[in-house]
Amino acid sequence: MNIRTKSERISIYCLFFILFTVSGNISAKEISETSFLIAGMNSNNIEERSFWNYLQRDNNSGIAINLTEKENKITLTGSLYPVEEFISKLHQMITSDSSKVIPVFINYNGNIAVLDSVISESAIAANLFYLPSGEAWPPVDYLVQSNRRILFFISENYSSQGRMFHRTADYILSISAPGNNVQPVRSNLELLMIKDFEKLPVSKPITSNIMNLVPDYINFLLETWTRYGKRPNFIFVNEEIVDFNFIISQLNSFIWFNGTVKGSGKTFEKVYWKNPEISVTGGRFSFPYRGGEELTLTPFVPGYRMTPEQIIVTGEMEVPESYNIMASSLDLGDGLTGSFNLDNPIQNKLNQSLEYSGENYSFVQDIERGAVLRLPENASINLKSPELYGLRNSSFSVSCFVKFSEIMEFGDNAVLGNFESEYRKGLHLILRSGHPYFGLWANDYISEEKLKPNVWYHIVWRYVIETGEQAIFLNGRNIGSSEGHPPFSGTGEIHLGSALSQGANLRGYISDLHFWNRPLGTEEISRLSMNEPVEIKETAQTSSFFEKFTPEMFIILLVFFVIITSAMFLFRRRKPVAKKNSILLPEKNAANQIVLFGGFRATDKEGNEVSGLFTPKVKELLLFTLLATLKNDMGAAVNEIDEQLWPNMDVKKVSNNRAVTLNKLRKILQRMEGLEIVTQNSLLLTKFNKPFFCDYIEAYKLCHIPGGMNKVQLETFYMLVEKGQFLKGLNWSWLDEVKGYTGNQIIDNLLKLALIYKNEKKLSEIETIAGIILEYDDLNEEAVWLKIWCLRQRNNGHQAKFYFESFISRYKETMDENFTMNYDEFNRHFGNVLQDSSSTVNTNT
Repeated sequence: MNIRTKSERISIYCLFFILFTVSGNISAKEISETSFLIAGMNSNNIEERSFWNYLQRDNNSGIAINLTEKENKITLTGSLYPVEEFISKLHQMITSDSSKVIPVFINYNGNIAVLDSVISESAIAANLFYLPSGEAWPPVDYLVQSNRRILFFISENYSSQGRMFHRTADYILSISAPGNNVQPVRSNLELLMIKDFEKLPVSKPITSNIMNLVPDYINFLLETWTRYGKRPNFIFVNEEIVDFNFIISQLNSFIWFNGTVKGSGKTFEKVYWKNPEISVTGGRFSFPYRGGEELTLTPFVPGYRMTPEQIIVTGEMEVPESYNIMASSLDLGDGLTGSFNLDNPIQNKLNQSLEYSGENYSFVQDIERGAVLRLPENASINLKSPELYGLRNSSFSVSCFVKFSEIMEFGDNAVLGNFESEYRKGLHLILRSGHPYFGLWANDYISEEKLKPNVWYHIVWRYVIETGEQAIFLNGRNIGSSEGHPPFSGTGEIHLGSALSQGANLRGYISDLHFWNRPLGTEEISRLSMNEPVEIKETAQTSSFFEKFTPEMFIILLVFFVIITSAMFLFRRRKPVAKKNSILLPEKNAANQIVLFGGFRATDKEGNEVSGLFTPKVKELLLFTLLATLKNDMGAAVNEIDEQLWPNMDVKKVSNNRAVTLNKLRKILQRMEGLEIVTQNSLLLTKFNKPFFCDYIEAYKLCHIPGGMNKVQLETFYMLVEKGQFLKGLNWSWLDEVKGYTGNQIIDNLLKLALIYKNEKKLSEIETIAGIILEYDDLNEEAVWLKIWCLRQRNNGHQAKFYFESFISRYKETMDENFTMNYDEFNRHFGNVLQDSSSTVNTNT
């Protein structure tokens, strides 16, 4: 068979690029940007003319076929239909349409040389395209221009000397629709196939009108596209290809964007994302954009810093053809939280003032590693709280060199752990029967690798919180990992050389123990395994600065200080003029504020983030008293606080717990100016005044303006609440009433502002407002109508109808009843209702 060499292919690529650049009429659409419906061919349809006619007409269709070889004859599995007839029909299809590209998936049972020979001698031999593994797919138009328009994929592990078959697993990530099961993920593969799509579980039984289920099918495809960062390229629908003929046009109606993540001139094979709806992608990615919302994507690769750090897509912007994200290497000192050489004494180089207690340990000289720590049976060292090392509810990495003098055949050798025995709380980084083990108590991973005694090993345990990945590296090599593990949440002190309630010991030697509050990259781990030292980042350079400080520099600095001071004095004398009835809002991370919209966040008067100082109970006490004070101006009764925060607890214990919690809260509030908790007549009252700022307090005041808010006040209210849901993630029972009230206020007032913006044709703002409302009430019909209205104003009627179909499907699932209006009735009804409402909105400023 005449397969062109790599140099010939490159020449053709270059010629095609010139033709494309000059003509401007040829689309450069990539294979990875194209979707095909794959029809299952069998003895029932292979001789049906209507079936072949449909495949001929539809340029986004392909074929899946089962073939069997017996005694050098190849037939359709389960029949006598010869493969030569099938090949002849393929040839007729591409001859009749010179632009047609046909992917063919073969499930083959037999001698591959026979199939190779039959195809090589057939009329389609010159029309096959073969891509060597590891190369990028060319544009579709290259296949057309070069007349290489048939792509053969084969499921079995056959090696074809003629280089005509692509082994599916080497080129395509495979998903099964019924269970959404994915084959072992090779995230660097460009293409994605979805098998058994016709068996996808849907919200209601399939009737003769499958179009009623369009949202179910399209939502699955969009979610899968997003999850793996790859467009669904091959959608297998078995014999039902005609029933699903709407799929490709629907999929193509959505905007999508592509991009690459590169570091050191290479495209990464694996990229993580700080987005829960995304799994792991390759360095080349593609994502759909549904419109009418802001999409923020945050990629990361362990060991690297991303530029830009985020991709933000909005309905108003022109989406670029491709995003290029560049990665630069982090230093090994970045994110380092603990560093122990373990060469006498036990000292954390990041906090040398701390002292550590232990028993039965000693320091010895090792031939290979010099001074090391010896931890025999019943020896351990208390390394104190896991909070010191950033292990709790976070990504982390732990690295060390270790040598086991004795490996337990039916037990554990403990490197590091604590003594807790609850789910997610029991940390144990150990060997179990000689196998490296990553344990978080009933949330564990064990490697198949088995270690030997009296050998130095470098081991890294790495946890990635975004995907729940637990991974173990041995001597710089990944020896196994698994995903979906919740993070470590234990609080008990961690011990070196002991774990599992002292039931396991190291029984060996250890050196160079390091902790990070981030996942290390594979290159970093490789460098550590080769004894690269971990440099501690300097936190202050004060002494070296003043050593270089000359008298001339002092005079210049003094003059500069006088000028700045004078300017600030003059500036303060001129009071800023604020808009009538508006509030001066601080910056997102400004000092001396507590933010309650979008989650709880606090900064002290110096601008330091102090949210982590508020333990759950301290935070609950603050919020309970603050919200009660806003409601009645008197504060919260102590007995009510006791009932809500410490129910079913002994009175003496409650009193003690309240006193301890209140003391902790007051100590934290000393770091803030203008906020305090005082006791008055068995009440806890929250006092607040400037310069302290709280977004919820300001929003609450606006909601209680007599006669309602004007436009400026509504816009201020919008800016206060747009950051996210009120106290997102907090779910105390007493908070339900406050959340309900707040949600109703947000919905009512933002709808008023949306109607003002509707008259002003501010589509982007209306879409954002509708999105906020739907976070509080995902079936809010007015917000749904506003989203649809914006899509229609942009002439996106197709997406508007799709959005409505998604809404009524969601309505049916939630309410267990059908929505009472169709698309046209819905638009007429709410168009009239909201038009009437807009006349009553106060637009004065």
